[in-house]
Amino acid sequence: MSMHVIIDCDPGIDDALALLLAAGLPQIELLAVTTVAGNRPVEITARNARQLLDLAGRSAVRVYAGAARPFGYREARCNLVHGADGLGGVALAPAGPIAPGAAALRLAQLLHEAPARSIDLVAIGPLTNLALCEMLAPGSLARARRVLVMGGALRVPGNITPAAEFNFHADPTAAQIVCQAGAELLLFPLDVTSQAVMAPDWIAAFGGAANACGMVAGQMLAAYALQDPLLHDACPVAWLARPGLFRTEDCHVQVDWRDGPSAGHVQAWFGERGDAPGAPNVRAVTGVDNHALLDMVAQAIARLP
Repeated sequence: MSMHVIIDCDPGIDDALALLLAAGLPQIELLAVTTVAGNRPVEITARNARQLLDLAGRSAVRVYAGAARPFGYREARCNLVHGADGLGGVALAPAGPIAPGAAALRLAQLLHEAPARSIDLVAIGPLTNLALCEMLAPGSLARARRVLVMGGALRVPGNITPAAEFNFHADPTAAQIVCQAGAELLLFPLDVTSQAVMAPDWIAAFGGAANACGMVAGQMLAAYALQDPLLHDACPVAWLARPGLFRTEDCHVQVDWRDGPSAGHVQAWFGERGDAPGAPNVRAVTGVDNHALLDMVAQAIARLP
């Protein structure tokens, strides 16, 4: 049976791999893609998502632009790891139209129009759109079957500050709101994505791809892998198709949402610790079969145009 999936993202090269993976997995029916400011400003992330879906033959999937800045900040906390265009300078065909309407409103509409627990929501950028959705229509995220979030760092250091991973640091208030929303939440922190290493020969194999998506993936990865050779955002998409590739642990998490050097830091209580402030609210993904993950991504992209 196909899974109904919405992806909220900020493309970004690792987001691009996740979108191509989702498009190439026959189990996944993409209902919509929403974008947020993160790797690049939101007008760029929306354009990138539209171009990638068109390249993958998914022009019917609508893209909705969302939040342009995080809670409590005047500007988005962007970076240039993925280049000024977010895709490493790889040229794609001009983007088709972005669907009208705000991403947070559309998320709430889709989650409330569908039967409860029939949609999987995958969030692989800052969580501003999801938090706005929850604030506009409380209980929305709990209507999802699962909310799969790439973000945070539990037992390992952050990758944007010593305390925090990029997505949670980009909007720590939104991360705290989402983690406390009562949804069925799977968290893919740096603990697992740091194990999802793109081997040099795996990247090089895309250079001989016979399809356009494979060639574009290879061109993007040639630049990105020098900076951060990890498949961060592909992990939650891959989990939908093959959860057996991953190991999980239940825990209670709270996110430091206050501005300062620890903004975005995740405090996690694992197991039956008596000092935990509450029951487990997250299933944290902490391990992956990396060889099988790489095979899955390569095979899925090879199915695309």
